Amino acid sequence: MNTGIAAQERILVLTSNSTGNNVFCTPAIRLLRKHRPHALIGVVALNDLSAEIFEDNPDINHLYVTSTKQKFEQVADQYTYLICLNNNAVKKLKGIARPHQLAPDFVNGSARADQLLDYVAELLGVQVREEDRHYVMGPPKPGNILEGYGVAPGEVLIHIHLGLGRTALHGWKFFYRKRAGEDVRLWPLAHYIELGRLLQKNIPGCRLVVTGTSNEAYLAKQFSEAVPSTINLVGKTSAMDIYGMMRRINLFIAHDCGVLHIASASDVPIVGIYAPTEPVLAGPYPPRPQH
Repeated sequence: MNTGIAAQERILVLTSNSTGNNVFCTPAIRLLRKHRPHALIGVVALNDLSAEIFEDNPDINHLYVTSTKQKFEQVADQYTYLICLNNNAVKKLKGIARPHQLAPDFVNGSARADQLLDYVAELLGVQVREEDRHYVMGPPKPGNILEGYGVAPGEVLIHIHLGLGRTALHGWKFFYRKRAGEDVRLWPLAHYIELGRLLQKNIPGCRLVVTGTSNEAYLAKQFSEAVPSTINLVGKTSAMDIYGMMRRINLFIAHDCGVLHIASASDVPIVGIYAPTEPVLAGPYPPRPQH
């Protein structure tokens, strides 16, 4: 399906309101830039949190954040070619008036990032190379958010992300109303606490770092009280802060969540805890020996 995207086309890419899904889009956006180096590429994310993924992304000329159809159509009028990489985004915008290319629903058997990458490759009429299969983030910020927490040079830092997109959006309501048990991607906090204690017991000089959004502060409070010397960064980090922090982290541990995919853009060793999600679809990407 080579649709003949011109070399100097103005291309708008619609992504989603999910941090993880937007990370999945970055290899496909990089492929657009690689094969259309002179194109003007704009990206639309549906909320501020998920838009953080694209901060200073070298493949993007303009980043827009909107969740309304009217504003989206105003942005789209500035572009000549529209690619939607997330079906749910079209639903949330209540449809798109302008002609557009819509990526198919995800299927089992291959990584979601690969499925989007292969779709855009088909649009461009090009082949995907192995070096194309990686996430793309902007350059890490100078400095390190861990400065000021008394981290010694020899300390082993193990980063655990306790939260999830839905808890980030809904906070305590996620746990204490009917939606409490709906998302079984979450590993129980009690298990993370037990793991943290075992890590400290068995790894000399080990120190835990926990992250999440401010709506997940109750998780970090319980963890920090149970696991002494924990560095609690909940509510204090952006996506790019976490990405930059990976340069100092010795091991990253989390269930299936957007921050795990941010970690996958770095070289940090990763342990992913998966329950209902098939790791082939949404595991650390691309598969590496340290994953």
